[in-house]
Amino acid sequence: MVKEIACRKCKTLTISRICPNCKSKDLNPNWSGLVIIIDVDSSQIAKILNIEKPGRYALKVR
Repeated sequence: MVKEIACRKCKTLTISRICPNCKSKDLNPNWSGLVIIIDVDSSQIAKILNIEKPGRYALKVR
C-alpha cells in the first residue's frame, strides 16, 4: 500500500514528490483528517477551506 503525503502549502494529498496542485516540494507524511472535494462550486466546505480544485485534502499537516 502506498502512503499518501500532504503538501504543507495547499494540503493536497499525493503520492508524488511534487504537489500536483501548487507544484511545491514541501511535503509531509504527518497529516490528519481527510476531505474529498468533488464539486468545488457547490461545496460549502471547499469555500470554508479555500479549496479551488477538486481532489483529496488533509485537514491538518504537521
